[in-house]
Amino acid sequence: MTVVTLAFFVTGLVLGVYAMLHGTERSVAPMGAPHERRSEHNPASEPSALFNLASIAAFGVVFGLTGYLLDRHTGFSWVASLVVALVAGGGAYALQSLLIARWAIPSARADDMDPRYLLQGTLARITHEAQANGTGTLVYELDGHECTLPVRSLDGDALAEGIEVVIDRVDEGVAFAEPWSAVEQRL
Repeated sequence: MTVVTLAFFVTGLVLGVYAMLHGTERSVAPMGAPHERRSEHNPASEPSALFNLASIAAFGVVFGLTGYLLDRHTGFSWVASLVVALVAGGGAYALQSLLIARWAIPSARADDMDPRYLLQGTLARITHEAQANGTGTLVYELDGHECTLPVRSLDGDALAEGIEVVIDRVDEGVAFAEPWSAVEQRL
């Protein structure tokens, strides 16, 4: 029982961190539902309040922690510990789903996004050099498709062909980007 509960606990923590970093837009599809590609760039894409990684992570963490503590510090049989841990994990799953349904999804719907910043943070590669204060071309991948945009340097410097850049914004069809190496230094 200890190994199983610790495995659920650690898996729940890992899924929770993954959900935190990637968001709920990349949620899992319900059993039997056709798998559709979700994207933060697709306004019609909305996470499911019931089937998402954050709720699964909440179940794993609470089930694992409760089961471990009951197994190690009480005289309950493994069956009783399992039942109590399942109830606690189910409660955490329900509360996390409720939090997403009542707060996260309505908040995201009300958010007015500036279309210039939809690609902010997207990695791209320069395919045609951009001279200082000039325009070149970049290519990036979005939802499995390769896209091309004209590009200008964010600070007016030249962008050499073949370097990786990070898009800051897209103004009037022109991407403003800076080299990945500059972004990496700030991190």
